[in-house]
Amino acid sequence: MNQRTARWVLAGCAVVWLAGCSSIPERKLENAFRYQRLKRNDLEKANPVQSEYQVLASKAWKNQEQGGSVQYVSLLETGDDALLARIHLIRAARKTLDIQTFIWKDDPSSRFVFDELVQAAERGVLVRILIDGLNMPAGPKRLARMARAHRNLEICLYKPLSEYAKQGRFGLWDNLIFKARRMNRRMHNKLLLVDGRIGIAGGRNYEGKYFDRSETFLFRDRDIVVAGPAVLDMQDSFEVFWQDKNAVFLTQLKDVRAAFDQLTNGDEPFFAPEHRASFEEIDRLASEPALSTIRKTLKIYEVNDVWFVYDTPRKFDRNSRMDFDDWFEDLLEMTKESVVYQTPYLIYNREVRRAFNRLHKKHPELRIIASSNSLAAADHILVYALSFKHRKELYKKSGIDIYEAKPYPADRERYVPNYLALARSAAPADGEAPPDASGPLAHEGPRLCIHAKSFVIDGEFALIGSHNFDPRSVKLNTECGVFVADPDFALELEARILNACAPANAWTVSKAPHVPVISYFSGFIGGISTALPFLDVWPYRYTTNYELKEGAALLSPRDPAFQENYNDVGYFPEVPSSVTVINTRLIKAFGGWARPLM
Repeated sequence: MNQRTARWVLAGCAVVWLAGCSSIPERKLENAFRYQRLKRNDLEKANPVQSEYQVLASKAWKNQEQGGSVQYVSLLETGDDALLARIHLIRAARKTLDIQTFIWKDDPSSRFVFDELVQAAERGVLVRILIDGLNMPAGPKRLARMARAHRNLEICLYKPLSEYAKQGRFGLWDNLIFKARRMNRRMHNKLLLVDGRIGIAGGRNYEGKYFDRSETFLFRDRDIVVAGPAVLDMQDSFEVFWQDKNAVFLTQLKDVRAAFDQLTNGDEPFFAPEHRASFEEIDRLASEPALSTIRKTLKIYEVNDVWFVYDTPRKFDRNSRMDFDDWFEDLLEMTKESVVYQTPYLIYNREVRRAFNRLHKKHPELRIIASSNSLAAADHILVYALSFKHRKELYKKSGIDIYEAKPYPADRERYVPNYLALARSAAPADGEAPPDASGPLAHEGPRLCIHAKSFVIDGEFALIGSHNFDPRSVKLNTECGVFVADPDFALELEARILNACAPANAWTVSKAPHVPVISYFSGFIGGISTALPFLDVWPYRYTTNYELKEGAALLSPRDPAFQENYNDVGYFPEVPSSVTVINTRLIKAFGGWARPLM
């Protein structure tokens, strides 16, 4: 090595070492009181709007005082409904508003929500926002403006990786080398709490993709609204994280603090007027007192048994299982008739796989149905590739009937009511390429991806939460969810999931067609290949995807006559890019060691 090269190597090592020595901020309470009020002139309503959820929450509390257990819940199935419910509840808040989220992406949707939060602070509501610090919501200047929006509004980042919002070119290597453990242990909980009486929990983050506000890519997600005493546990969960030493106020970040000190008073709203047209209907309807009468999709269910279960930051300290995982496996053990669930990724750790295997062995006649993403619909190729690697075990040993969602399902207008409007606005001019080059080129409009995390057991017990049922959710992230024991609610949720499994909306996974000679050896060789964390290069898989033939009868994927009624469409239907397929196969072949991190 010549002297010049040696100098560059030493300089690089010194930079990385200095980056690794950069401090990580811990909570300092004095920063909570440095927020200053910006002048606002757009406030029209000083009082909270009337809300049926507030009325029902009071009714539930009164019922509890009399020895009852009645509570009220609503499904938030579409992104537009989810945004409407959030804005409505923000406007209905009287004392406190708490938001906990994994992602807050600075875009028109999150700014629309934030502007409503500022207006709530203006009328005296204490607003607290807790965002996981892995992905910065915005740059230092925008974060400084958010931090200084109002003295009643406080924002914390949970476990930021640096004392700067903008980490620079060496930030990634610093995190990978020196902060891998911290970077991998994240707060994945999602909550919105109103006055400690009404709560929303589920899978949605704060970004347009979760609220039907993207022209290229949308998440099909799910939340639940709860009005009643179960919200007390949701509030306790939020407080545990908010008071944790890793919850750092925005102004503790040095570049945010510098930008904060340079701000002057202003009266401009956070939400730009040019984006208002997309939110006009939400803005108009959110002040109505009874959303369930305006939109039938926001039906309110009266139920008796509701539990909120959550992980705490202790999960990071002792790297152990928490209540949520115990609840989940206990429920599987009690199952007798059916399991119907939906999750973005079919990838499990050893304990969950064993639980499914025990269930299938104990009740071989029990139907287990899973709705998940195909490669064409998935947002993470890496996770899909590893689930594809182990799909034989899920199908054969665990007995799971797998339905992989199409990126452009036939019922997309049901899933996204404003889908046609998004498709029209996204349509390219003549001669231009479609805006989403990663999606199938034969379709217009946004590609759809499942992001919901939901379970229905025996048509009686339902779960909606943030848990992906994957190794990361079990071991690395903190998670939360709402369990509801009510047949009417559970069957409604089950119907939504089964609709996503319909032939028009998903491909059916089943045993691959018999190939002379190859099929004889494929099972043995494929089993050995799959067991290897490296060099899983056997090209043939035990399962493949199928499309129902026109006019044919719908059959179970395990029915002997299944292949007579279905066409084999291959492992990766509707994936237009050969590069995507090659990368998936390479990850499947050489990335098996990474499954515990997924």
